[in-house]
Amino acid sequence: MPPLPTPTSPASARLRFGHRLRHWRESRGLSQAELGRLLGYHNSLISRVENARRWPPPGLPARADELLLTGGELAALWQPVQQERERLGELAVPARPSPPGPGAVHPDAVTLQVLGQLLTVYRAAAARIGGEELTAVLEHHARTLADRQYGAPRESAAAVRSLAARYAELAGWAHFEGDRRTRALTWYAAGLEWARAAGDHATVTALLARQSTLHWWAGDPTAALALAEAASAAADTFVHPRPGLRSWAAVTRAHAHALAGAVSETLRALADAERLAQAALATGEPTPWLTRAELVLGVAHGTCHRELALRTGRTAHAHAAVAHLGAALARVDPAVHPRDHALVAGRLAGAYARAGRAEAAAAVLSRLPPGATGRIAHEERRARAWLAGAEDAHD
Repeated sequence: MPPLPTPTSPASARLRFGHRLRHWRESRGLSQAELGRLLGYHNSLISRVENARRWPPPGLPARADELLLTGGELAALWQPVQQERERLGELAVPARPSPPGPGAVHPDAVTLQVLGQLLTVYRAAAARIGGEELTAVLEHHARTLADRQYGAPRESAAAVRSLAARYAELAGWAHFEGDRRTRALTWYAAGLEWARAAGDHATVTALLARQSTLHWWAGDPTAALALAEAASAAADTFVHPRPGLRSWAAVTRAHAHALAGAVSETLRALADAERLAQAALATGEPTPWLTRAELVLGVAHGTCHRELALRTGRTAHAHAAVAHLGAALARVDPAVHPRDHALVAGRLAGAYARAGRAEAAAAVLSRLPPGATGRIAHEERRARAWLAGAEDAHD
């Protein structure tokens, strides 16, 4: 029987994977540091994978395929890499201590519980200050959980994948807050893969809605609407209705229709979102965004009417946007949620500009915190461009 190929022999699947990753990276004109940054890994890991000094992390092939437009080649090479690793004995599960006795808690369960509690804390912090300061720790936990899923006991693997997906969702949102769309989309795609593998329909719905919002933000109504419809379909798969998730999907659908200038479809989706949110609140559905449903829906109404004002030229939509966004801004305490306050204020300034109320727009802009970044800076740029008379400031 011929000897097994080592990871650095010419016949090694691991080496082939590294060579092809390098080929695609170089063909797209990216350095190892740039590719690592886009995929959420350190450049040293990319170097070690390309030189077959490290096995590729599980989430890397699919994300690299999407980013580098490889046609799925790296994902196709992933299975031979896994098989080679098994043959070499490097996927063997380390010996574990004796099973815990009756009533004891397994160490894996403790780790998941702690990381789940941390995620709740991170969400609360992100809601207060935005997510940009949390990206590194969120990515770290998501990667740790993603790597751990393959060595986890069968009974806990789905829970590990589900928690990894939820960390990926928050990491993607944190990058979205910083207006880093490619990084956000990479984490959303990874989270969607893990959530589907775990059978976590709630997180699948959330990630599809997040992706829809990102494409709306990028000015692509077709992709935004397709993903919003996919989110609605995912929310409909539950045995017991989850109107809160369906409401979130309806909000993303409204944004997509508004971007396309479709008035009746936008208003219908907004009405659906209101109705479904009320149903969810009546049943006490544990969907996180419902704790601020009134604010989220108010901002959605205002943002959609502002978009319709831009697309249709009708000032009635601009006046409706001012009313909704002004009411929403009054609900946000700047001391508790400073980032939300600045973001809504930026949108209100844009609505004033579209409504022809230049002085009101300038007054709101003057109160924005200096040195704004990410989405807040984006909203400020749009509002100032409209004040200067630009017809379409969507960038």
